[in-house]
Amino acid sequence: MKKLLVFPLLLLLLLAACKADENDLVFNGTSENWSAQLTISVINGAENNDLELKYMGNDVGTIETFNYYLENTDRGTTFEGNNVSLNKSGIYTNEDMSSNSPSTTNEDTYIISVDWNGNSENMVLNIEEALLNYNTINRIVPL
Repeated sequence: MKKLLVFPLLLLLLLAACKADENDLVFNGTSENWSAQLTISVINGAENNDLELKYMGNDVGTIETFNYYLENTDRGTTFEGNNVSLNKSGIYTNEDMSSNSPSTTNEDTYIISVDWNGNSENMVLNIEEALLNYNTINRIVPL
């Protein structure tokens, strides 16, 4: 009987943990060798920008460091990383970018430039709807 009660409780906790804020803005873009995802959320009155860059080429081991420059062309906001490194899976994550006044909208455009090993590629990041809308995806079905 206890097992029957534990499973729904665990399911409920798991679904709550998967909840994405419907106010998050998610911008995605790809180039020949890179993909980028920028997730923007407002936390405690400040805009938090989480960036993930993924190298999609075959020679990830040859990239010791790289540089990137991210710009919101509508607001003039910029972020950059110099001499940053990929992990073993070819992914770089920066969750420490923030601005004091939330102003990004779903109509904004971001452009990111990535420079590595004498190469350079640019991506336009386009808006994507919130990752998961809690009200439509995370419905609890009675067991």
